[in-house]
Amino acid sequence: MGVTLIDNSPAVKAAMADAVRAFLHEAGGELVSQTQKNVRVDTGQTKNSYEYKLIEGADEQKVVVGSDYMNAVYEEFGTGEYAL
Repeated sequence: MGVTLIDNSPAVKAAMADAVRAFLHEAGGELVSQTQKNVRVDTGQTKNSYEYKLIEGADEQKVVVGSDYMNAVYEEFGTGEYAL
């Protein structure tokens, strides 16, 4: 009577990576939504420029939320002598 071991670790790792990816998409969408609610609105151009991007590397996955619109930097950190 022999014992047979089956290695399911590749399937488990793939399932975990898929779950993390789904979570990061959900979290990124929620962060963009909250950012758009909290930004000052004149024309809506800055508000609509926020988006998220999922970055996947060999050992890590992360989500980055931001705007490539130049005015967003000034609205975030301010201008003048009290700017960060």
